[in-house]
Amino acid sequence: MRTSGQIKAEIKEKFGFVPPFFKPAEQNTQVLENLWQQTLFAYVNNPLSLLFKEKLSAYLSRYCVIPYCMICHSCSLHSLGVEASKVLEIIGSPPPTKAEIEIHLYLLRDSINESTLLSSLNPVVEESLLYCSIYMFLEPEQSQYCRSELRHLLGSINYQYLVTFAGYIKMCHVWIEAHPEVSYQTDKRAIEHLDKLVQLEPRLRNFFSTYINKVRHEREIQAEQVVQKAKYQRIQEALRQSNGELEKRVKPLTADLSDFSILLKQEIDKRQQAEAQLLHVAFHDSVTGLANRALFIQRLEQGIERVKKQPSVVLAVLYLDLDWFQVINNSLGYRSGDQLLIAFARRLEICVKSKDTLTRLEADEFAILLEDIEGISDAINFAQLLQQELETPFYLDSQEVLMSASIGIALATRGYEQAEMLVGNAKIAMHHAKALGKANYKVFDTPMFIETSKLLQLESDLGRAVDNQEFRVHYQPIVSLSTNKIIGFEALIRWQHPRRGLVFPREFISVAEKTGMILPISSWVLREACCQLYAWQQKFLNDQLTISVNLCSKQFLQSNLNQEIREILKQTNLDARSLKLEITETTIIENSQSTIERLWQLQEMGVQLHIDDFGTGYSSLSYLHHFPISVLKIDRSFINQIDTSSKNAEIVSAIATLAHNLGIEVTAEGIETLEQLELLQKLQCKYGQGYFFSKPVQADAVKGNLTYCTNAS
Repeated sequence: MRTSGQIKAEIKEKFGFVPPFFKPAEQNTQVLENLWQQTLFAYVNNPLSLLFKEKLSAYLSRYCVIPYCMICHSCSLHSLGVEASKVLEIIGSPPPTKAEIEIHLYLLRDSINESTLLSSLNPVVEESLLYCSIYMFLEPEQSQYCRSELRHLLGSINYQYLVTFAGYIKMCHVWIEAHPEVSYQTDKRAIEHLDKLVQLEPRLRNFFSTYINKVRHEREIQAEQVVQKAKYQRIQEALRQSNGELEKRVKPLTADLSDFSILLKQEIDKRQQAEAQLLHVAFHDSVTGLANRALFIQRLEQGIERVKKQPSVVLAVLYLDLDWFQVINNSLGYRSGDQLLIAFARRLEICVKSKDTLTRLEADEFAILLEDIEGISDAINFAQLLQQELETPFYLDSQEVLMSASIGIALATRGYEQAEMLVGNAKIAMHHAKALGKANYKVFDTPMFIETSKLLQLESDLGRAVDNQEFRVHYQPIVSLSTNKIIGFEALIRWQHPRRGLVFPREFISVAEKTGMILPISSWVLREACCQLYAWQQKFLNDQLTISVNLCSKQFLQSNLNQEIREILKQTNLDARSLKLEITETTIIENSQSTIERLWQLQEMGVQLHIDDFGTGYSSLSYLHHFPISVLKIDRSFINQIDTSSKNAEIVSAIATLAHNLGIEVTAEGIETLEQLELLQKLQCKYGQGYFFSKPVQADAVKGNLTYCTNAS
């Protein structure tokens, strides 16, 4: 038999250091040998891909007392490189449902067989196998069909590798829970692994930092809970000791027994009241007096257990968010904000039954647990009742305030295991309701969850796209309608997604604006477009060519916008008169006071300013006198039917006449037919662009002949 030192030497040779996971077994050579041999067979030598094994280990760590330990897994994370972020990303994913598992099995039936190499699965197939493995681990009784299907598809050998690894994870959880004394402190080699990984992949620095802070925060919460429990036990013990001492003092004093008994009862009552008050503070909101999140989750967990035991029981969670509450705080002050929260809580209490639970979760967000309802219709009717109650104004120090709420509804079914997941689903539905406008409600459904997951994935992909330089600029010619010559181009962004291919702006611009990534993306487009135009001017010996670039409203909030444009023009050697900036009516109106000075400064530089999508925004004619506008671009929605709709033709004619009277040129967007072109020429529309001339193309598709020969010429 090998010694403990020999086994540890082999472990260190494999991992570079001895993970603290093995420390409890160091004093027992046989136990250490068994633990290491299981690790070798089930983990190290298992043909499943390293990314698959780490993802499954990380996800299932949610059900262990110790979160996924980057110390023990530092070698694997270092080997995975940038893909290490995928390991930690999956930790927050919800457990797969039975319906989702059916989809994953359907994909696997067409993709794998018993001769498939588990180490070389494509990412989509490997993800489906991963979620099936998670489902088997979490739902051992309900996953018999899933197990049978995988055993048939993978063959006995591959299936055994999968089951062995899942069993090894379970063994690790049991081992960790049996040895709480283990301190997961890293050593020098683990630090080197993680430091090298961050040096090689700097993009992972924030990702690891966020995860570490999250684990640290969870540990702090656990520690605080332990402290509070110990404190509570000490109070209880002190009470018992105090009561005992009082009884000892009373017994010898037989003459004054009655008086002492009364005093003793009073003391006990006071202490019980103090205990009750402490419990109330621990489980209630200090502002509204409602149940707090801890009490709400406790009761929701009890309700979910009832649903498991009695399928006929129906529960629903309503997630409420006050519309415009931040406006009240900012305009009337936080004191008025607290008064409104209290009044809102009292209004809700009128509607809630005694068996249901009303809580303030945080800030201006509330939740209601409806118990023993008949079905979703009851929850919807209750949401409508709340909306009706909120139509009555609130009064804050004689100030009338109208307040509404956006409501998300999630129904508890037997598939739910965690209360937080049900609350999260209700919150997702609330955000969908808020997106419809104020005072709306929405019921959570699977497409809503899928959409939210897609948006989160898109946001994640978008962050990597900036770093990986996945964006492209396509150029659509702008043509003089009198000469059919190209006078310039509009720069239009595209995203060359590594998996989805070419993605158009309508799918990602709103997410980029929400996350703030629109600013570096817009700056890159502006620089790329200016650089490309200068190259064309030199190549075609035509310095009259111009480039049109769209600016978003967030850019106008930047105080250094004009300085940035000036530096880009200087760095690309482009004359300012060759640059045309396109802004929407909405951008101008929303930023009128702060924008007007910058726009005039841009004109002084020589940059031309165009109003994009004219007619679709505020369409306020007054701003045309106050801003240095050179061109109005008529939106394609009017051009599309100009040859078939007399109303559209009259609108375009009116815009063109107005612009000409103000000395402003007109560009028509979305020209697709010869008939549209001829009508626009009659209306003396000077410029045009659209598929009739050319779709947006890559820079290398632009040729030297800058004249379009059409049937109208």
